[in-house]
Amino acid sequence: MLTAAGLDSTLIPSSQGSKNLCQYCSKLDLLGGLGRILWRDTFSQLHHTSLTCHLHWILFKACTSAGRSFSQTDIIEIQRRGTHLYVRGESSPILSICQTPLSATLEAENRGLADVQVGLPVLPEIETVPYFALLNQWLQQCDKSHPQCLREPSTALKRPPTRLIDVSFSTVRLVVTTDLTSEQLSDLRYFALSHPWGSSLENTHFCTTAVNVQSRINFGIETSELPDTFQDAVRVTRSLRLRYLWIDSLCIIQGPGGDFEREAKHMETVFSQAYCVIAASRATGTSSGFLSKRSPREFVTLDGTSGQKLFVCEAIDNFQQDVIDGPLNKRGWVLQERALARRTIYFTDTQTYWECGAGVHCETLTKMTNRQASFLGDPNFPQVAIKSTRGDKIQLYESLYQMYSRLQFTKTSDRPIAIAGLEQRLVGAFNTHGGYGVFDRPFFGRSLLWKRDESVSLAMTRIQFPPEQAYQVPSWSWMAYDGAITFMDLPFDGIDWLYGEEGVIPPWRPTPSTGSASWHTGNADEHTYLTARVRGFSNTIKDASDIIYDAGSQLPTQDTKNTKCVVVGKQKSGSGGRNVYHYVLIVVPKRRDGLEIGYERVGVGSLPGNCINHDGQDNRTRIF
Repeated sequence: MLTAAGLDSTLIPSSQGSKNLCQYCSKLDLLGGLGRILWRDTFSQLHHTSLTCHLHWILFKACTSAGRSFSQTDIIEIQRRGTHLYVRGESSPILSICQTPLSATLEAENRGLADVQVGLPVLPEIETVPYFALLNQWLQQCDKSHPQCLREPSTALKRPPTRLIDVSFSTVRLVVTTDLTSEQLSDLRYFALSHPWGSSLENTHFCTTAVNVQSRINFGIETSELPDTFQDAVRVTRSLRLRYLWIDSLCIIQGPGGDFEREAKHMETVFSQAYCVIAASRATGTSSGFLSKRSPREFVTLDGTSGQKLFVCEAIDNFQQDVIDGPLNKRGWVLQERALARRTIYFTDTQTYWECGAGVHCETLTKMTNRQASFLGDPNFPQVAIKSTRGDKIQLYESLYQMYSRLQFTKTSDRPIAIAGLEQRLVGAFNTHGGYGVFDRPFFGRSLLWKRDESVSLAMTRIQFPPEQAYQVPSWSWMAYDGAITFMDLPFDGIDWLYGEEGVIPPWRPTPSTGSASWHTGNADEHTYLTARVRGFSNTIKDASDIIYDAGSQLPTQDTKNTKCVVVGKQKSGSGGRNVYHYVLIVVPKRRDGLEIGYERVGVGSLPGNCINHDGQDNRTRIF
């Protein structure tokens, strides 16, 4: 995708480290056979030689990184596989081999280098002209060659962001998009910042409020007043020659009199319509910044065939570790931001990465593949899901929700809304209805049967939503709780689901004008209760096996007499007997002002049919 043409020549060194090589390393043929052992030393010998040989020093440093531990007499064998060096028996590389970009003529003459990646052993200094030239090439090449990554034309935008930050002047200014001219809207391009807020004790939570919003529109903000992470986002936007930037705490009015509740529902369009997302992966908060100097990369220059130079470098291409498993991706909002973004630039401690529909590219010029990255990096998320089987769709949303339930929030009350845009995309892709982490048919019963992940959470706690929040999160939704979830392990085709009048009626109601069910995560105008038949137990609840309570190991009430269950589905059985397993929600009475108004969920379970009272009049009631 990217070449080094036009980049600063300092990125292509010719001799660093070649003067300090031992006799063996100075004559080493790196290209002589894949898989063969290139170095075989005891740990003690490797350490001793590293004191005088630069290449042995890099090998020793790499072998002792990442928690590896060796005794002095351990034999260490290092082999080449492809374009990397590995400790024999390990799956992760310790060093990488690269060659600088060659002209077509030279490349044709040097067939021996064909399997060595083209790359940069030295990364450009951050914030320099070569650095931003590299980022700009990523954008331009994607614009030119990847039509699947480009957003819809501006005239077809569902909803431009309500506010943007104009960085074209020395003083940045908040602009309301409805005040822009039709000409400005015709090519409205903006970057969206994905970042952690961090602890308020260590970071300045610089926010737009109902008190200061008009001043920021009329007079702007001095760039120097912004916290470092925001200043760095402004620098990137200006250096890549864009005029507008979106930052959540500046473009959404926070606090009393603000519009967070309304604006948060539109994150789907903010991130999917952004020209590109800037991910501050190395930032710890709003005040840390993400453009600070990086540690220099260790490398050694070796002579290849026909006088061509090869570089043995620290292996720093690790998108999984730096991005997917990185600290930013532990933040609750980021899963949605990443999935909905069409392309993203990640600023990490080791290097900068580019992700779009064509894959992941590294600042070293390496192209990477990653199954999870290819799914979440889908510029038209979730096209992969649309083309999948029903079973794959189930595994997809279950894995996404399980991942999301483990993420962190500055405010746990954001849990339902921080994934609403992604959920809305899934509802459309699955051609169904849904909300609050549950989908309608054909996924309804299965998605209701989430459970506390006992391996992670000893207990889930109900989230205390702010009193001013208009909508209520129902007890049957995992979004109402703080804690990790998983789903019941159920066969794909072995269950009879009890739906509608025979079982559970979902809350989604057809609208009079369209006849289609409405979308309502966070919508205070829609009801969020299930309607279901509530049944008692033929034995005491203590005798029932395989029940997992949301709040912990015990029923969160002593009123076992009034503890009931709602049958969501049952195991298929040719005999039709009552001993087949039934999959149920455990519910208890919900009271308001001393009056019972329905039931609420407290757990989930799988019970033999003879544990459930099937006789007599079933009570149909609401599950809030």
